[in-house]
Amino acid sequence: MRRPVLCWLQKGKIMTKTFTPRIAVWLLAPGLLAWAALSISETAGAKKHALTTDRPADIATALSAFGPHASLGDESKPLGRVVGTWDVEYADFLKDGTVTHRSGEFIVGWVLDGRAVQDLWIVDPSGTGKDREVYTTVYYFEPKSRAWHATFVDPESASVMSFSGGAAGNDRFLLESQNTNSTTTRWSFNDIRSDSFVWRDEQSSDGGKTWRLKSEYHMKRRTATHLRSDLGAGLLGRWFRL
Repeated sequence: MRRPVLCWLQKGKIMTKTFTPRIAVWLLAPGLLAWAALSISETAGAKKHALTTDRPADIATALSAFGPHASLGDESKPLGRVVGTWDVEYADFLKDGTVTHRSGEFIVGWVLDGRAVQDLWIVDPSGTGKDREVYTTVYYFEPKSRAWHATFVDPESASVMSFSGGAAGNDRFLLESQNTNSTTTRWSFNDIRSDSFVWRDEQSSDGGKTWRLKSEYHMKRRTATHLRSDLGAGLLGRWFRL
C-alpha cells in the first residue's frame, strides 16, 4: 500500500502526493553518489599514505645497515674497524718514478642487512680535470671457503676487478686478484688503528715473490665535528651529502 507523505496547498485545496519507489530512488541518488565519491577519495588517500610510509625513502636508506649481521660473528671485525668516513691523501707511483699526489674521501659502511660491506672512493678534481673520480667496492664473506670476496667497479672506464682474501693478523686485511696478464694484484689495509690506516696497491710478476708498490693512500678518520650532525658518518650519511 502506498502511504501519503507529502502535501501542499494548491488553490485552497490540500493536495496529497504518494511516496513511490521511483521517487525514493530520485531522492536518494544524489546522497549515494556523494558518499561513494567520498569513500573512493578516502580509500585512495589511505593507499597513497600506506605506499609512502611503508616503502623506504630511497635506495641509500634501503641499502644501509646499522651494523654487521649476526651470522658473520667474528668475521665482521676486520672490515668493521674501517667503517666510517676517512680523509685520504692519495699517492700513486708510476714506473718512471713520478709520484702523483691527490686528496679525497673514503667512505665505508655495512649494507644489505649487514651481510656485506660497501666502500665509496672519491678523488677530488686536480690539475686540468674538472670532474672528481668515483669508485666503489662490495665485500662479502663466503662461509664455505672462509674467505672474503670483493668486487671493485670503475664506472668511468667500465672496468671490474674481483678479489678474495681476509684478515692477516690483528691490524691488516689482504685481498688478491689474478690478472689476465699473469700478474697478481694485492690490495691491503695496513696498520689499522681507530683513527688511521694505510691502504696499498701492489703488483707482482713472479707469483708473489716480489711486489712493486703502485699506490699508497694514507687514511685519517673524519671526526664527528667535521660531519653534519643530522647526517652522520658512513655510506648513508655520505649519499645524502652528495
